[in-house]
Amino acid sequence: MTPDHVIGASHNRDLTTGQLAIVTVGRLALVAAFRIVYPLQPFLTGELAVDLRTIGALITVQLAASMLSPVGGAMADTRGERTTMIIALVTFVLGTLLCALSPTFGAFLAAYALVGIAVALYQPAAQAYLSARTPYGRRGWALGIFETSWALGALAGVAPLMYLVEATRRSSPVFWTLLAAGLISLVLVWLLLPGNGATIRSRAQPVDWSALRAGGALAALLFMALTLCAYDMVQIVQAAWLEATLAVSEAQLGQLFALAGIGELAGSLGVALLGDRLGIRRSVAITFGLTALCIAVLPLAGGAWELLLPTYLLLYIVFEYGIVATFPLISAIAPLARGTMLAFGTAATGAGRVIASLVATPLWLAHGMGWTAGVAAAIIVTALLLLLNVRPAEE
Repeated sequence: MTPDHVIGASHNRDLTTGQLAIVTVGRLALVAAFRIVYPLQPFLTGELAVDLRTIGALITVQLAASMLSPVGGAMADTRGERTTMIIALVTFVLGTLLCALSPTFGAFLAAYALVGIAVALYQPAAQAYLSARTPYGRRGWALGIFETSWALGALAGVAPLMYLVEATRRSSPVFWTLLAAGLISLVLVWLLLPGNGATIRSRAQPVDWSALRAGGALAALLFMALTLCAYDMVQIVQAAWLEATLAVSEAQLGQLFALAGIGELAGSLGVALLGDRLGIRRSVAITFGLTALCIAVLPLAGGAWELLLPTYLLLYIVFEYGIVATFPLISAIAPLARGTMLAFGTAATGAGRVIASLVATPLWLAHGMGWTAGVAAAIIVTALLLLLNVRPAEE
């Protein structure tokens, strides 16, 4: 007899547009809360009476939370994806409530940790839910649409919320707004999103860890860690580099942030529209090859703002396309432990970002952008060799 969780992993192929919309909208508030801390940091230093170095602990909390993603993946594989998404949204609602009410930095940090945990739980469960209900030949479309929430969370969430901060001179309205959005998402998932239907588990099932030893799983995880490390090496030092070389203003840096959102949205939609036609593995290889090329030429384009903007726009598009296309690839490696595999992928990207945060600034200060970009591009080229060992079971 085939176990229930095996049936659910292989036969749920009935994803509807409405279900995709609910899962995607459910992530918007989480993404907005996750990304707003970057522009909000200077304001919070005054409101919570701490220095910028101390407020940077909020970023550390985010990185630490991403390392908890395997917990969300294991929960999705053993308790169900929908149940895990509900738990994540309840955690998010509690976290944003406490952020809105927190009078001190310590209390705010603890509350924001709950927001980070909610993001770490929701993403792998949502990706597993969509993957289990979509054939591999259409998975690029489903996960590409889902990943538009990353860009939309910044464009439709962070930007308006920062105007709200400027108008009220307080951060609490931001988190009351996010709380309301989180409650709406929770209601949508709870009431309108179907679970496993006929394949619902009668009892908790253990994670099939042996499934993670097949299909080049380790190679795929190393690929994700290396590519995110390389990309973040450039992202971490770009503001300081541009200020030093072109004396750019805060307004110009804001333009670059908006350009990133446009590029991310274009990249995600590109996967949705073209990824399945081109082939997921081929898409990943091509776009990360272009990512390495864009990073390599950044120092050459850095002499003029007019050259730098199109270079950055192409970098944002191809990188986002590449990383989004990686998720369908990861989802097909170990179908019997899909949520756990996707969660390890998220944790791998977090590990890569942590490494980048430790080496990027010292490398740039010591050797400049030429060396930094060159090392980053070389890391991506090395990572591409790992794709030769990745063998999706559902391909």
